[in-house]
Amino acid sequence: MILWLIVQLVTTAALEDNLHKRFEYKHSFKGPSLTDVAGKVPFWDYGGSAMASTDSVRITPSIRSKQGWIWNKIQYVGSNWQVDFNIKVTGRGKIGADGMAMWFLQEIPTKGGSVFGAPNNWKGLGIFFDSFDNDNRHDNPAVLAVQNDGSITFDHGNDGKGQTLGRCVASFRNRPHAAQVRLQYYNKVLALSINPGITTRDSDFEECFKVQNVKLPPGGFFGVSAATGALADDHDVTRFLVYSLFEKTDKINLLSEDAKSKILTDYERYESELEEKKKKYRENHPGAEEVTETEDEQNLFYRSLIDYQVKLNDKFEQLQLEISKIGTGTSDTGDLSAVKSSVANIERQQSSIVRQIESTGAQLQNLLTIMNTLSGRSTSLDKDVKTIVMALTTTQSQMKDLQARKIPVCPTPPETGLTFLQLMCVLIMQTCVLLGYSIWRNRVEDARKKFF
Repeated sequence: MILWLIVQLVTTAALEDNLHKRFEYKHSFKGPSLTDVAGKVPFWDYGGSAMASTDSVRITPSIRSKQGWIWNKIQYVGSNWQVDFNIKVTGRGKIGADGMAMWFLQEIPTKGGSVFGAPNNWKGLGIFFDSFDNDNRHDNPAVLAVQNDGSITFDHGNDGKGQTLGRCVASFRNRPHAAQVRLQYYNKVLALSINPGITTRDSDFEECFKVQNVKLPPGGFFGVSAATGALADDHDVTRFLVYSLFEKTDKINLLSEDAKSKILTDYERYESELEEKKKKYRENHPGAEEVTETEDEQNLFYRSLIDYQVKLNDKFEQLQLEISKIGTGTSDTGDLSAVKSSVANIERQQSSIVRQIESTGAQLQNLLTIMNTLSGRSTSLDKDVKTIVMALTTTQSQMKDLQARKIPVCPTPPETGLTFLQLMCVLIMQTCVLLGYSIWRNRVEDARKKFF
C-alpha cells in the first residue's frame, strides 16, 4: 500500500512538471476588481439570489429557501483543463444547508433547480459541496463528483450514494480562510484536491479523489450554483480561474485557430490601411520624402534645445531689467521692504538660472556624445548644437560675473530709539508704580485679617 502511494505521488509530480498551463481569462474571474463599471462580471451571467461585488460573488445569502447561480457565457472548447477556485461557506449554526456546486455542462440552464440551485437531469459534470447530512451517516460536509448524461435524477435523500464518481469528507464550513479547490481533467483522468481553509499554504492541499477513464465532452460551460433550505449559509466564490493544459513536449500552438485567424485578419487590415494612407500622403505631397525615425529624434532634440535657449535668454533679460530698476531706485524708507524683497528674488533667480545652465550644459555634452555615435548624423545639426553649447557657456560666465558684481545696497532708514535720560525716567516711573501697588496690597490684606 505504501509503495502504491509513493508511485502515485511520483507519477503525479512528474505529470504536473510536464504540463504547460494557459490561462483562459474569458472563462475566469477573481477579485479585487471582479466587476465592471455596470456591476457585471465580464463574460459571466448571474441570477437568482446571486450578488456580485468587487471581491467575490455571493451565490446565496444566509436566508432560507434561496437559490443562486453564475454561468460563463462563452463555451470552453478545450479537451484538457484545470480549474482553481475558492469557496467560502459560513453560517451561524454547527449544521448548514444545503450546499453549492461547480458545473461543466453542455448547455447553460435557463433557470434554477433542485440540485444545489441547478436543474436535475443535467448533461455534464457536477462537483457538489454538500453541507447537510441527509442520510444521517455523519459523513458531511462532503465533496462528491457526479456525471450525468441527462438520464439520472440526483438522489438527495442518500446524498448521491451509488451515483458518484468520487467522494471525500472535507470540513469546509466556517473556516478562517476560503477553501481552495483544484479540479483537473487531463487525458480522461479527473482529480480533485482541496485545502479546507485552515491555512492558505499550497502545501496543505489534500487529494480528495482521482478517477480514471472519465469521458467528458470537449465543449462545455463552466458555472457555480448554490441553494439553502430550512437551514441557511452564505455561499461565496472569491475566485474562479480556468487553465488549458498541454504537454510541454508536444509541438502545440498556444493560439486557437479563431485567435490566429483574428490576429492575421487584423494585421492584414492594418497593413492595407497603412499603405492607403501612405498613398494618399504621396498624392497630397508629391515632393515630400519619408522621414526616418533617427531624423525625427534628431529634430526633436534640436527643437527642445532651441526652446530651452529661448527660455534662458528671456530669464536673463528679465534679471537684467530687475537689476537696472534697483540701480536707479530711490532711497525712500517707505519702499525699503519692497526693494529688499526684489533683491532677494533676484538672488534666487540668479542661483536658479546658474543651476539650470550647468545642468543643461552637462545634458548637451552627453547629447553630443550620443549623436557622435549615430550613423548618418547631420553635420549642420552638430554645428548648431555646438553653437548652442558655446552660447550657454558664455551665458554661464556672464551670470557668474553678475553674481560677483556688487549690487547697490539700498540705504537703511535712520535709527529711531530712546536716549539714556529718557530711558532712566521710564525706569524710575515704573519702580514708583510697583512700590505703590505693593504698599496698597499689603494694607488691603491687613484689613482683611482683622475679620478672622
